[in-house]
Amino acid sequence: MLQSPYVEKALAQHFRVGDSGKWKVDLEKDIDSIVSSAAGRAMSNRPNLVIKSKLDKSGKKIFFAGDIETDLILRATYRCLSKQCGIRLPSREDIVNGIVEATSEACPYRVTKCDIKSFYESLDAEPIVRNLLIDTRTDSNLKAVLRQIYSDPAVAKSVAPRGLAISAIFAEIALRDFDRLVRKTYGVHRYFRYADDIIVFSLPEVEVLPVIESELKKLNLQLNEKTEVSLVRAVGKLTSSDPLPISKYTYLGYEISAHEKVSSFTSRQFDISISETKLTKRKTRLFLALHAFMNDGNTKLLINRLNYLSTNQSVYKTSHTRGAKRQKIRTGIHYNYPHCGHYPASKKGRIQQDHNAHELIAIDVVLKNALWGPQSEFSTRFASLPTHLQDELRRISFAQGFKKKLMKRFTRQRVSQICKVWGHE
Repeated sequence: MLQSPYVEKALAQHFRVGDSGKWKVDLEKDIDSIVSSAAGRAMSNRPNLVIKSKLDKSGKKIFFAGDIETDLILRATYRCLSKQCGIRLPSREDIVNGIVEATSEACPYRVTKCDIKSFYESLDAEPIVRNLLIDTRTDSNLKAVLRQIYSDPAVAKSVAPRGLAISAIFAEIALRDFDRLVRKTYGVHRYFRYADDIIVFSLPEVEVLPVIESELKKLNLQLNEKTEVSLVRAVGKLTSSDPLPISKYTYLGYEISAHEKVSSFTSRQFDISISETKLTKRKTRLFLALHAFMNDGNTKLLINRLNYLSTNQSVYKTSHTRGAKRQKIRTGIHYNYPHCGHYPASKKGRIQQDHNAHELIAIDVVLKNALWGPQSEFSTRFASLPTHLQDELRRISFAQGFKKKLMKRFTRQRVSQICKVWGHE
């Protein structure tokens, strides 16, 4: 007989580094009692789950665990369902590597980028949940947990609750046939989907949007209006007076600029930079930090916020548990966008050269003008600061943070203070 995913030994595997701070508990002291409580709550006839919700800035409802026991139960539910359904969520890194490979091809192609409108709210999860409940492979306690989630008045029976990890499982199940059909469409040679974001590389004359829209309609889903279509040509010869033709498209936070001038037996030349959407988000946070300083006068906190935006940090990998298995990963201005750079045409495969960070130099100019520009609303206040603090502010650079992979360390408590001002951007 298979072991329940909610026995104490199984639940103990789902603790993550950072749980102590997140839930304000002492895991070294209380781990046994927490696991025992979670197991008892999960395996009761009516599982005791605490699921809360909030609205994000776009007005969508986000669901999340209200206590550590519920968090453990939901993590165990996700892992069990992913194994049972054979779901392996696509990796952002793998997708970007695939896009780099597709972009480098010297033949002409069409790039179609689109995303599904209100994906989790529009996805019909009811038949998926119903099939799981009648599936003899599904653990009886897991069935009870699913019933309890959907018995919450805030969770509509027909949606995949945004924010809960099980929604990603439901999404992959719902779109399996869709993914397979688009991949097999005539003229499509590359297809990638990350949650609700889709990008397709096809022959220049093949328009895949009608196929995507038609198949999504069968699932009662539709695309957002912000669809991008780029035709990337293969131009053999240019005169000296001709401008260098470049075709651009964006995906997963990157902007790809593909050069249309190609040569025989070489890969295509292209550049990858940070997308305008991600740059705008950092600039918004920059100005929110400046306005917060104007209100509270906390210069050290402002410097920490600007350094947090413009450098990199090491954090523990959340999928690892306590103890010796803990691993750190790097994140920040460079490590979130490691594929940025220049990729020259080459006969020996793709070569990534250093990124000139031109888009981050532009943010540096924005920051310097905001701090010291004669027309800035902030400049008078900063001009009155002590010299050593002015010098610290002048040393802050987004471009250098990226190029030199600068690292800064902050405590968990300090990160909370830093990010608080960006809660409603």
